[in-house]
Amino acid sequence: MSVVTVQTVGQESLSRAEKLLAGIPGGMDRAFESAMSRAVSHMRTDSAKVIRERYYITAGKVKANHNYYVKYDYRKGALKVEMRFSGGKFRLVDFGGFSFHGTRYEDTSRWVHVRINGQWKTVHPNVSARGHQLKMTLPKEFGHAFAAQVGGHTGMFEDEGGRLKEVMGSSVPQMLGNEEVSEKLGQGAMEKFEERLEHEILVRLNGWV
Repeated sequence: MSVVTVQTVGQESLSRAEKLLAGIPGGMDRAFESAMSRAVSHMRTDSAKVIRERYYITAGKVKANHNYYVKYDYRKGALKVEMRFSGGKFRLVDFGGFSFHGTRYEDTSRWVHVRINGQWKTVHPNVSARGHQLKMTLPKEFGHAFAAQVGGHTGMFEDEGGRLKEVMGSSVPQMLGNEEVSEKLGQGAMEKFEERLEHEILVRLNGWV
């Protein structure tokens, strides 16, 4: 699980909002809740975007493989937001750059027998596989990994004593645990909250709600 924290969000904006909405019963609470809801929605949507700026993975895969929980603490003049992300690891082949190459019948001494979908099969570790996670890196060759079709998908596997072990990549929490990614996501949420709070102030001062 990773935690993206946005501390002391918009202290000046919160203080200003409290003063401007002081004469409207419940005005500050409703404005805060609405702005907070928009900021959280933005953070959730933006998580896939900031991850993809660094990692070679599609937005659809990111959105389908994580859950989140939001906790915030609002006290006079200060706001702290925590968004906790959870989710399992992606297969390495879920990241771009996966490929495999080689001749199946070279070095037959390296062939191994493993159980695939309940049946023993011969696989060929000399058909090496390549993959990577980061956009700024080239695919790395995994000399002891090989491609195999298991459970309806082609993955990158290693032999572990006659059993297949799939080569895995990072999870959404691990990717968001990167300091650069986490800071960018937190900054975006802070800006969205302040932007939306200004809108909510205007709406209430003008009697539109």
